[in-house]
Amino acid sequence: SALVLATTESVWTDVLPAQAGQAYRPPILVLYSGVTQSPCGGASGASGPFYCPADRKAYLDTEFFDTLARQLGAKGDFAAAYVIAHEVAHHIQNELGILPEVNRMRQALGTAEANALTVRLELQADCLSGVWARAMDGLLEPGDLEEALNAAKMIGDDHLQRRAGRQPNPHSFTHGTSAQRARWFARGYESGEMARCDTFGSERL
Repeated sequence: SALVLATTESVWTDVLPAQAGQAYRPPILVLYSGVTQSPCGGASGASGPFYCPADRKAYLDTEFFDTLARQLGAKGDFAAAYVIAHEVAHHIQNELGILPEVNRMRQALGTAEANALTVRLELQADCLSGVWARAMDGLLEPGDLEEALNAAKMIGDDHLQRRAGRQPNPHSFTHGTSAQRARWFARGYESGEMARCDTFGSERL
């Protein structure tokens, strides 16, 4: 995970100034097992990895990666790398002012509308993860991209709700469907451009 974080640092140190005209300040990675506390509240293995804008840290529960591989069928180093890259993408959104703006807007919305806004935020993070993966091209092994796309699909809201024995309810989605997550990741990967990750201006998700 420290290795993956180092790759996100080298990629975004180049990409952010080149494409967004802004210097990159990397987040701090916090690895925890079981339960942890952050300025964003407590977290347990059940909540999965998260990014806390208040302290600019990405919190990764080591048990989540076991769950990803064992229960969700998203095996492989690159599946785990994608998860880390996704949390770093939330840090990019925070640095660009997108995360605080979305959080501010969510306060004024009802649950369904707030969730819909969250989906756009998450899909943008998937797309930015794709931009990172594109910059990693020379280091990718055959099958790596498929691992990341599979991980994106396995943690889609519709897939997770079906696994829990429920009929998928789009109003409760907070991350997007499997197809949407894979599509936005692929969009970032194919273009390598942050500008192509405007989920907020896109009519079709």
